[in-house]
Amino acid sequence: MRYEEFIKQTVEEFVNGGVVSSDAFPDMELYMDQAVMFINKHLNAYKKEAKDQVMTKTMVSNYAKHHLIPRPKNKRYTKDHLILLTLIFYLKGTFQMEEIQTLMEPLIENYNSEFDEKFDFHRIYDNILNLYEQEQKNLLTEVTEDINRIKKNLDDNELADDDTTELFMLIANLSMKANAQKFLAQKLMNEYFNKDKSRK
Repeated sequence: MRYEEFIKQTVEEFVNGGVVSSDAFPDMELYMDQAVMFINKHLNAYKKEAKDQVMTKTMVSNYAKHHLIPRPKNKRYTKDHLILLTLIFYLKGTFQMEEIQTLMEPLIENYNSEFDEKFDFHRIYDNILNLYEQEQKNLLTEVTEDINRIKKNLDDNELADDDTTELFMLIANLSMKANAQKFLAQKLMNEYFNKDKSRK
């Protein structure tokens, strides 16, 4: 299979299974096994091998222990828990656990507060997805444009135009874009969450 076809197939798989729809979260409470099964089913696109799990019971227990999610009541996990677990999964690609803990701290404090007006996690998540939806739609177009630019660059500079060179340049380009976005996310985190924490 040509790498262009592989990219198209992979992007389609990601668009169809890389994001948990906000409508997918059940209104009923789930036990740990069911919660883990839900996350693994809906984030299936991220598995490297069919037998892999993107989330385990041990991970969920650790998240609760370190206050990344609220402690479950009567060993049951609500829709809010599932939304936060999903967000933690996405954040793990950019941040370390301690950083995610700092980021989640205001949300968990609000969840546990008897006085503050409660955050609506479902609406927050829904709005995050609305912002991200256009990125998903543009992904294949942007990668295809990158490939075309790479081919033209190689041709203009009379460099060897083979799959290995093209793929190396594409992978490096995708990695640099991801690093730029990761850099910005980390700078925002350090400026507005870590500094606030140190002031306390």
